[in-house]
Amino acid sequence: SDLTWTTDASARPLDCAPPPRRICIFYGPLIEYEPPYHSHIRRTAMLHRFTRILTLSLLALCFAGTAFAEYPKGPISIICPFGAGGAGDLAARILANAVKNDFAKPVVVVNKPGAAGVLGTTVAFRSKPDGQTLLIGRVANAAIIPALNKTIQYKWDSFVFLGLLDLNPLVVVVHKDSPYKTLQDLADAIKANPGKLAFCTAGALNIQEIASYTLLHAVGLGKDGAVSVPFQSDAAGKNAILGKHVDFGTINLAATFDQIGEGGSLRALAVTTDKRLPRYPDIPTAREAGFPQLENILGWNALYGVKGMPQEAVDAWVRALQGVKTNKEWIEPTENMGAIPDILSPAETEAFVRDQVNKFEQLGQALDLIIQ
Repeated sequence: SDLTWTTDASARPLDCAPPPRRICIFYGPLIEYEPPYHSHIRRTAMLHRFTRILTLSLLALCFAGTAFAEYPKGPISIICPFGAGGAGDLAARILANAVKNDFAKPVVVVNKPGAAGVLGTTVAFRSKPDGQTLLIGRVANAAIIPALNKTIQYKWDSFVFLGLLDLNPLVVVVHKDSPYKTLQDLADAIKANPGKLAFCTAGALNIQEIASYTLLHAVGLGKDGAVSVPFQSDAAGKNAILGKHVDFGTINLAATFDQIGEGGSLRALAVTTDKRLPRYPDIPTAREAGFPQLENILGWNALYGVKGMPQEAVDAWVRALQGVKTNKEWIEPTENMGAIPDILSPAETEAFVRDQVNKFEQLGQALDLIIQ
């Protein structure tokens, strides 16, 4: 058919704008025709729009990744609920130094002692769950007290378990001139003379006293089966044994390094670990000595987080703890303070602490130690 359209150049807009749509005239109805140049411009605009959408999506992903990588947003505080220089404080400081390259912000130790660790633990329990505040869970504040004192604000599982750090073996000791050559000798003497023998502790219901109470319970006596004499520290208790002011004590191995073994003035009757110590292979375990009830009644340190802390913070610390397993900056000072390095996963740590709490609750019920 005859087909014509306008070709007036003056109708084209300036600056290479797309040409207006032309009116096609033929013998029939009026229709629009889109020139090829206009179609190309439309496809280009769609491509630009798609590119912008893709760019914005990638930027969103980048910002999400940046938010993930922002932990920690500031210095991380590890609350130690005990005084400076103690086993919990040393464990916290050794760890903080070992992980200094794992986080973009510093890790600092904050001592908040008081009430056998309850004060600092309660502060951590009340803290914001942002991963910026952590806690050293030690056997006293994290297991013994929650098991025996039901009036405190937190429970043994009120925190996020990040990992066990180390074990602090206890050793049952007497003076080298003592007539008790074995743990069985000591147990027989306690049973034959209820309420007569005295033992040292580093405070009421701490792990040393709990261990000695466990021995009393094992021979069929109550908490008055021997006299508990509290001292300010393990060192003071050790000196009481050396001075023959008390008959025995179940104290931290680290406090006895200078007095057990050849040439020492203390005789070690048993250790509370499940295996003999490489450093002292001649000291039997409590199980080998005939008292399995004392096995794993020992000190320990663990790292806790505030319940509800972000998962990325949990994951970051789990990775960091796995890394210190082979880090000499952590292993050597941990061993030098008399502890056994023993990093456990969060699930393993929870199971370990649960077992500890169950033991202490059973002992508390048997000896009427539980505070309601």
